[in-house]
Amino acid sequence: MHVFLVPVGDTVYEVYYEPNEADEPRVGVTAYLLKRVREMVTAEKEARRDRRAARRAGKRGGAQSWLTRTRAGLIRVLAEWVAQQRMLWHLRHVDTTVLMYPDDLAASEAMLAARGWLQGSVEHHRFWMVVDGLGVAIIGPLFFFVPGPNLIAWYFFAKMAGHWLACSGARRGLSDVAWEEQSCHTLTEVRQALALPAGARRPRLRALAGELHLGQLAAFIERRAS
Repeated sequence: MHVFLVPVGDTVYEVYYEPNEADEPRVGVTAYLLKRVREMVTAEKEARRDRRAARRAGKRGGAQSWLTRTRAGLIRVLAEWVAQQRMLWHLRHVDTTVLMYPDDLAASEAMLAARGWLQGSVEHHRFWMVVDGLGVAIIGPLFFFVPGPNLIAWYFFAKMAGHWLACSGARRGLSDVAWEEQSCHTLTEVRQALALPAGARRPRLRALAGELHLGQLAAFIERRAS
């Protein structure tokens, strides 16, 4: 497993990972959540195609109901959130990890930054695990009358379980996973690209992401850059 210490500012770093489907767990809570979210996303895409086909055929559907809009919004948010947690979830299943870091940093500095990020992740996910647990206990029963699966309660349950998995992964990354540090000049060039004007920065980041074979990295940096 390779993770990347990515500059998003002069002295600000994020730990980044793009999942390899071949390495995904096939059993357990993580596998169940990933499978369930994929099924929900696929079902929502099919439902959206059906609604569009009905409109093209001239069938009168009227405005979407609040339940349909809420369902689509929750599934979209949940899928995006799950994608962001995959690295921490994956740490629960590995014994060794390679940390790629900018070569203008010392290995000790890079590892200190990564460990600080992991510790912050433990605290963040522990807090939100409790919040979403309250959501399951309080909000779920309020929507028991909604026909079909109680998606709102399931949303909070999935978030609670996901925070638990992420917290567990971050803790394991701090205590049990063996880390190997490996410097990377391309990540140093990412820091340099952040100083470019927006028009030049975007294509440069895309080119650097291509060198690293990380298809979503440029968009991630654009969102997180300070």
